[in-house]
Amino acid sequence: MRKDLIESYIRQLRNSFGLKRPIGDEKLYALHQAKDYHGMVGVIMTALAIDFKVKLGLVNSGGPNAPAWIEKPAQFPPFFSPKFKEVEVTMYLRKTFLAEVGFETVVVAISHELSHVVLDSTASPLREHEEAVDLTAMLLGFRDFYVTGSIVKRKNEDYLLGYLSPEELSHAAWFMTYGQ
Repeated sequence: MRKDLIESYIRQLRNSFGLKRPIGDEKLYALHQAKDYHGMVGVIMTALAIDFKVKLGLVNSGGPNAPAWIEKPAQFPPFFSPKFKEVEVTMYLRKTFLAEVGFETVVVAISHELSHVVLDSTASPLREHEEAVDLTAMLLGFRDFYVTGSIVKRKNEDYLLGYLSPEELSHAAWFMTYGQ
């Protein structure tokens, strides 16, 4: 386990963003049950204080070898600036991914991709570190989803969604709440 790295990232990110209370799942769950992924993106954007246009593409093929990804400008305007509201990004979710995973896992994927925006728009020195992207989403209220939704169960094999092991996720959630 990369305990020191995780704790270092959490300290840096907490200094920038603080620690939000866990996001409730009732509204997100209802949207997921209705297969309203656009609505889920909207709720998660609101929780992350993201206020600009996000297009959502549900795809069968193409793009990188990932269940979800986001296309965004190379240079983001600063968070909360007038130009920030003019930004347009496109998030892609694979239909096969959505069909095979549970509710929490979909929340993890969406909150991870939108956390890229948070780190880019605040010019965080950690924005290129995928582990920091996961930790940002966790700090901003999605930690319970990460702990329960990061392991994807399949018939023949399980796989991990994200960049932290189950032990690292548990430690991160504990450290966010009780660590220094």
